[in-house]
Amino acid sequence: MRILYISYFYPPLGGPAALRNQKMVRYLADLGAEIHMISVDEIEYAYRDEKLCEQCRETSITRTPSLDPMALLKRLFKGRKDKSQAIYKNTPERFKLLLRRLYPLDDKVGWLPYLLKAGRELLASQDFDLIYVSCGPFSSAIGAYLLAKRHDLPLVVDYRDYWTLLSDYDLMGNRLKLATSRAWERRILQSASLLICATKGIADDLAEHFGKALRDKTMVIYNGHDEEDYQSLELARPSAQYFTFSYFGNIYARRSLKHFYEAVEELSREALMPERTRIRLYGSFNREVIQEIDCSGIKPMIEVMPQLSHQEALFEMQKADVLLLVINSSSPRGTLTSKVFEYLRIGRPILAMVPQWGEAADLLRECGVDTICPMESVSAIKSCLLSILEEPVKESIVASELSKYERGFQVEKLYQRLKKLDTNAKCDLAGDNHLS
Repeated sequence: MRILYISYFYPPLGGPAALRNQKMVRYLADLGAEIHMISVDEIEYAYRDEKLCEQCRETSITRTPSLDPMALLKRLFKGRKDKSQAIYKNTPERFKLLLRRLYPLDDKVGWLPYLLKAGRELLASQDFDLIYVSCGPFSSAIGAYLLAKRHDLPLVVDYRDYWTLLSDYDLMGNRLKLATSRAWERRILQSASLLICATKGIADDLAEHFGKALRDKTMVIYNGHDEEDYQSLELARPSAQYFTFSYFGNIYARRSLKHFYEAVEELSREALMPERTRIRLYGSFNREVIQEIDCSGIKPMIEVMPQLSHQEALFEMQKADVLLLVINSSSPRGTLTSKVFEYLRIGRPILAMVPQWGEAADLLRECGVDTICPMESVSAIKSCLLSILEEPVKESIVASELSKYERGFQVEKLYQRLKKLDTNAKCDLAGDNHLS
């Protein structure tokens, strides 16, 4: 099976989007698929993970230029990485949001002409069995749709996140852009031969808003965890000198740790926090996150740690007495960050500041985590903290329920679905040829 795979986010970029695509390609290739990747060339991005490239399994990769803001910033300050990084990290989020809203469809639409050109050239050079596109950016789904239509190929669309149904962060900015984007989303959903959704909530919401018939051609592939990552992981334990809270990844949009900081400050004044408590934040954070730390009242406790490779991050997770998870309560029900699965597989205690009736909370409860509270409630966070501190956990515990979310296991089911899709498409083509 030969697949034209389209993804803006792919190693050496890091982060959950690039990691999902790297793992998807790796396991599809191991199962026998021939993957030809189209991705973007050099861009300015907060997170790079060169080590992920060692596990990539694509047959070929075509990297194209782009005219999106991150690509233009990289081009403008070529050779001056510190300058471009400083601009990227220190630009206020409200200005970044304003810029995103100015673009039609999304801020990566400047990649679309290059994607289409590369896709046409690849499709002219050899036969493909299907086109697979990983979204966002969702403008790339338009490119995949146009290519699939022109070459009469099955289209597989992978929803890593919400598009026009994103309810807690207005990326559209105006009704015209929303109406245009929703019209494209409806057209693509109707045309797709298979929809992949990263959460059940995304799948349910798409079916509710765009038609229940979508359920018949939808499957959920969670980000999950890759068991091989843990088999080769050097063991580590929490420090005996410190009680460590650790957070991994970005903090953006409406997410915040300020109420957690307030809860820790209050418990510290009440002498209920362990001595030598420290809070470690691993990642590349924007100015708003740093400002929250400066205003927290517990700044000496907080350490901003460098961004790590994926494997290094897993190693450091083992050293946490408590792992921190945060999702704002206004998030759609299907919001489920990829770090949830990695936290659960590491097996350390989790303080889950997430919506209590969302999909993240359901997964956590399924795996035995009950320290769940709203991100915005200081009193609820304090209650969960006291529950954790009353019974400190020394040994890591991994729930057996987690096994069904393993990446390789899930991608094997996807591969069988893709093979069936490919067989049906070839049968339809043979029938058309016979009739003609």
